[in-house]
This record gives sequence, C-alpha cells and structure tokens, in this order.
Amino acid sequence: MAISENGTKLANLVNPEVLADMISAELPNAIALAPLATVGRKLQGRAGDTIKFPAWNYIGDANDVAEGADISITQMGTTDTSVTVKKAGKGVEITDESVLSGYGDPVGEAKNQLKMSIANKIDNDLFEALSTATLTASGAMTVAGLLTAKAKFGEYVDQPAVLVVSPNNYVKIATEIVGLENTDKVLINGVVGKVAGLQVKVSGKVNDTTAYIVAPGALGIELKRGVMVESDRDIIAKYTVITADEHYATYLKDASKAIKITIA
Repeated sequence: MAISENGTKLANLVNPEVLADMISAELPNAIALAPLATVGRKLQGRAGDTIKFPAWNYIGDANDVAEGADISITQMGTTDTSVTVKKAGKGVEITDESVLSGYGDPVGEAKNQLKMSIANKIDNDLFEALSTATLTASGAMTVAGLLTAKAKFGEYVDQPAVLVVSPNNYVKIATEIVGLENTDKVLINGVVGKVAGLQVKVSGKVNDTTAYIVAPGALGIELKRGVMVESDRDIIAKYTVITADEHYATYLKDASKAIKITIA
C-alpha cells in the first residue's frame, strides 16, 4: 500500500538541534567511568588537535628549621600530559515506513543508540587511559591481595575508591563482598557492594588478568564541543540518515589515584 501523502514523514520528526541537546545532556550519565573522572571543557575554542595539561609536581614535605637557619628552597615544576583530540561518530538510517507503521519510537531509539554508541567509545578510551597507571600491584584476587594493592595509595589508603573487575574475577571475591553502609556515598553506577573497603564495579571491558582501583578524579575527559547531530534525506529511497559525533580527549589526570593490578 502506498504511503499517504498526508502522513507524517520522518523528516518532520527529526530535529537535529533538539537531538543534539538531548544527547549532550544525557551523555555524561551514560559514560560508565564518568563519575571517576573530571569533565572539563578547556578544549572548547582552542585550536589544534593536541593539548598539553600541566600538573604541578609535589615539592616534598617541609623540613625542620633551626633558629637562624635558612628555610630550604625547592623549585616548583610541572609535568605536561599531552592528549590528542578524537572524534567519535556513528550514524543510523530510518525509513519512513518504520515511522508510519506505528511500531515503537524509531527516532527516540536512534537517539538512545547514538548516545550509547558514543558513550561506550569514550569509556573504551578511559579504560585505555587507566592501563597507563603508574601505581601498580600484582597478586591474587583475594581480600589480602586487594589490601596489599590498595596500600599503593600510601597515606591515602582509606580514600574512597572503586575496584573495577571482570565478571570472572567478581566470582572469585563474591562471597567476601558486603553491602554498602548508610554512610557510604555511591561512587559509580552499578556498584554491587564493597570488599576490602572498596566499592565493587563489574565491567566486561576489563580482562581476567587485570583489575583497577580508581579514586574519583583519577581520570579526565575534555570535551571540544557538544555533540553534533546532523540529518539528511534520501528522496529516492525515502529514508533519513542521522549521524552524531563528539570531539573529545581522555587521559589519566591524577596518577596517584589509580592502581593497576596484575592478577596472578
């Protein structure tokens, strides 16, 4: 049966600006590791695809100073972290027939699918940044092994942090996991409890030989601009193409807040 000329066409339902605003607003919550990252917009309005972020080096603890003696002077310095801006993008095709059939909400589903596609790509890059952690430990996936690994935080060993493990490694510690207390602040979505003082997050993006202990602020996400959504019509086949892309950079913002565990 021919499509009615008076029917609602997909072109009438797609508003790229509205979709872009919706995806941009929902994207941070869709990125699994975003709660452990600092989201910035320093890249906006800056030219170039490589940006350096300076991090001040610690000058060391103060010294005892005898009466009349000079205070020791230490030169302040920085370590630059270079990050490269990436573009993540994805597109979908929706036919007019799929809208006119009245089955589901293809435009809304396209928005959700595009959002999750970009969010998962940024998550992948955040895990790649975690893999560069300079605080490292190795041992068995046990309470004792996790306590030993957590000790890499030094005097900040009791800071709130998340243990990110694979499903198989979660099984190894499942009997040791307890529920969160009323005073605990949930650090990341999907926490299944805590073990060794760490909130536990299970992720299929971690392999069985690696786990991470991550404190809030360990990671950085820099957004070059908001999500851009564009659409175009194929007037012969009568379908609409919708694409979405985001320019961003991910990096290990604070190396003192991430521990990479190699599991024996």
